[in-house]
Amino acid sequence: MKRNKEVSALRPLIQAATNIQNPYIEKAKAAGKKIVGYLYQETPVEILTAAGCVPYFIRGTGSEGTEMAEAYFRHLTCNYVRHTFNQILDGQYKFLDGAVLYNACDHARRIYDNWLTLPNSPAFHFIYIPKKRGDLAKGLYTEEIQKFVEATEKKFNVKITPEKLEAAIKLHNKVRELQHQLYEMQKGEKVYLTGTELILVMLAGVSLPAEDYIELLTKLIAELKENDETFAPKVRLLYTGGHADSIEFFELLEGQGANIVVDNLGFGSRLSAKTIKEDGDPLTNIINYYFDEMPAATRQFDTDKERMQRVIDMVHDWNIDGVISSRLFMCDIWAFEQYLMRHYLGELKIPNLELEVDYTPEGQGQIRTRVQAFVESINAANQ
Repeated sequence: MKRNKEVSALRPLIQAATNIQNPYIEKAKAAGKKIVGYLYQETPVEILTAAGCVPYFIRGTGSEGTEMAEAYFRHLTCNYVRHTFNQILDGQYKFLDGAVLYNACDHARRIYDNWLTLPNSPAFHFIYIPKKRGDLAKGLYTEEIQKFVEATEKKFNVKITPEKLEAAIKLHNKVRELQHQLYEMQKGEKVYLTGTELILVMLAGVSLPAEDYIELLTKLIAELKENDETFAPKVRLLYTGGHADSIEFFELLEGQGANIVVDNLGFGSRLSAKTIKEDGDPLTNIINYYFDEMPAATRQFDTDKERMQRVIDMVHDWNIDGVISSRLFMCDIWAFEQYLMRHYLGELKIPNLELEVDYTPEGQGQIRTRVQAFVESINAANQ
């Protein structure tokens, strides 16, 4: 799908998504804001915002190799981790004033371990987030979040008050509400955004100060409705996977006569599916949201039925013709997820394509051929 009308509000959002540094972060830093790197989707960013900081999702965007990172990581480590750390070593994240990480997986947690060995490392705290739900795990999680609050206060010499937490919750809830509007606009027979645009707009949400993102997203929604340029995808796809943020990759998926109309990504629809309760104790509300209420992360044990039901519900709600999932080489978590999806989607006769990919787009010819065959099989079944 190609646009006939320019959408000016898309430009700064796509620029922020496809580059590590952007003018909005530079402006915030010049104004005295502290920029803090983090991993999605389980880092409670409201705590950082309440401390007067700007949360920023760290990733390997723009990386052209992992030569420097290979001194710290084996080749069996996933390329998201190696490309991200390579960008750290290359000085691409020198604008960070702090960094907080958690045990998203055994690969990603080593970013923190190795970062600590570098001179002037911004890494200041590690959150241990349980991989199971339950009262015992929640008690441990509550202690970990309290430690995170204390470490952030000490790092930036601030006091995180209930009032500041309440304001941060409302701010990030506003982001989620606007993102939810955008996803609702993708439900009809005609959609307002290509999948590539949609995913990059969501990626910009974890790359910009929340206030700037709200302003840009509000303009985008208004401009899309005003332009009234929509697309009618011949084949409607749902995309899900881990650590995918390459514009070339998504354009490749959409270049074979099909379009991604919705995603199931940690920085995408899962991040905006629910809002945090705004009445009552704010820290308790944050803990309840991240531990119990937000859509389950792939890493969480005993949540497979919940995760698979979410995908199935999205297939029905967005009238999806087929699901494409990708996992990075050496990603055990997403290997199991694809195995589970194969079973659940197969029982319901929902077309499903599994891809194993590099973090940077390689083997494009093979991917293109597989996607093309997948789309053709859906078209043949629909005739």
